[in-house]
Amino acid sequence: MRSVGLLVLVLAVAIAAAAPASAASLTTLSRCYQEQGDVVATGAGYAASSVVTLTRDGTNIGSVATDAQGAFKGKFATPKLPTGVYERVYDLVATDGTNSALGRYRATKLVADFSPGSGNLKTLRVRFRIRGFNLLKAGSTVFMHYVRPNGSLRKTVRLGVARGACGHIRRTKQRRLFPFAATRGRWALQFDTRKTYTRATATSNFVWVRRPVEVFGQG
Repeated sequence: MRSVGLLVLVLAVAIAAAAPASAASLTTLSRCYQEQGDVVATGAGYAASSVVTLTRDGTNIGSVATDAQGAFKGKFATPKLPTGVYERVYDLVATDGTNSALGRYRATKLVADFSPGSGNLKTLRVRFRIRGFNLLKAGSTVFMHYVRPNGSLRKTVRLGVARGACGHIRRTKQRRLFPFAATRGRWALQFDTRKTYTRATATSNFVWVRRPVEVFGQG
């Protein structure tokens, strides 16, 4: 029985030695960020008043100081995604040399377009593709507003609910690009997450993309 008790004691010491020195953590404030946007990361459980190094996919992206409680908050830019890549997961590691933690975040392109991109607008049928429309709110509904050349709204249609962390609609059902007789001029298709149309600007508090469409000889 004494040998069994000694074995249990040895195992307990071994487990304690293998345990991490602290429960360091690393998180980002959003589930998904737009490419080339600022990512905000927070951490806790590091050495007080120390320097924490951040790496992304193994590449050093900077350092940040911890406070007296061993916590930090830092900001860094996420890179532009390669051509043809619309969404990507990045691995983050934060370490002070003793305490380390792993975190992840997603980055996306902001996309709203349709294909085919040209044809007779009286008969052209297209499929719409959406990316990045959950950047501000999960499960956002995507709308498309037809805006006349004079800036007034002609019609609003619902394209569907954006899926996933970043918000995508990979491909809608085929539909008429213009489900009405469009007057000649430069129209705008505004894709956004609002059922009621408001002209989007750089300060708008919703996700949006505007696509110009030139109409010749319709009516």
